[in-house]
Amino acid sequence: MKNLLFFLLLTLTLSAQEISYAPQFPDVENKFSWERGLISTGLITFSVVSIYNAGKPIYYNRPRGDFHFTRNKSGELEFFDTSVRGLDKFGHIFSSSLFSQNIYFMSRWSGLNKSVSSYSAFILASSIMGAMEIHDGYYDEWGFSIGDFMANLVGAAFVVGQQNIPRMRNIDYKISYDFTHKKSDDAVIESYPNMTFWLTTNPVGLLKLKESWVPNWLNIATGISVTHTNPAKTEILVGLDFNLKRLKTKSVYLNHLIQLLDRYKLPAPAIRLAPDFIGYGLYF
Repeated sequence: MKNLLFFLLLTLTLSAQEISYAPQFPDVENKFSWERGLISTGLITFSVVSIYNAGKPIYYNRPRGDFHFTRNKSGELEFFDTSVRGLDKFGHIFSSSLFSQNIYFMSRWSGLNKSVSSYSAFILASSIMGAMEIHDGYYDEWGFSIGDFMANLVGAAFVVGQQNIPRMRNIDYKISYDFTHKKSDDAVIESYPNMTFWLTTNPVGLLKLKESWVPNWLNIATGISVTHTNPAKTEILVGLDFNLKRLKTKSVYLNHLIQLLDRYKLPAPAIRLAPDFIGYGLYF
């Protein structure tokens, strides 16, 4: 369920992140609309039900039992999937952040102010994702993962930080996927070695630099992935990134599309620092 949840949330909730440098909803519009609130509730409920129903025939056709926590072969509580060096937790952070941002967006669209919307997004996203983890706890193969639960909290809290701490609006969490160089027999949603998760920062906004020194659309990103080797090794990367949210238009909907696309890290030059040094003209 974990991998499917990640990609379904990615598909259903990418329209969530507020434009960091040009707020979509001015404070003058902070007047709650019951009509929009009901529409927002319906859309969020529809998304959750759709995700569950899509995953049910694939992941939830397995034997059920008593509630239990995920444990390793030694019977100890398992916080990370060691086969992928814990990269699955970065996927949970990404999925949960998208979910939280979607709820935030719908709350703002409904007329709630920035603070109420951000904390509501955290509470609702954490509760929904937590309920899914509890549900997993009754399946023999899955179990309740404490590591997944904590990662979900981190992702849900990301929107709170971005909307309430101005400097954090210069920080983004992105994903890239390599369809070209890395080879794997796994399905797309199962191939963690093809995924790279990035924490990307905008130097101009974060450090208040003069734009003549560094272009305001240029970000510096630090990424993490794993190799296809057995056992997998952690890959640490540093590269350039493009800050699409610096593109301004007069259309709220076009701005929304721009910041939707900005959750994907576009191919750019990068270097791999670990497990060994490799330079990439374009890293996908």
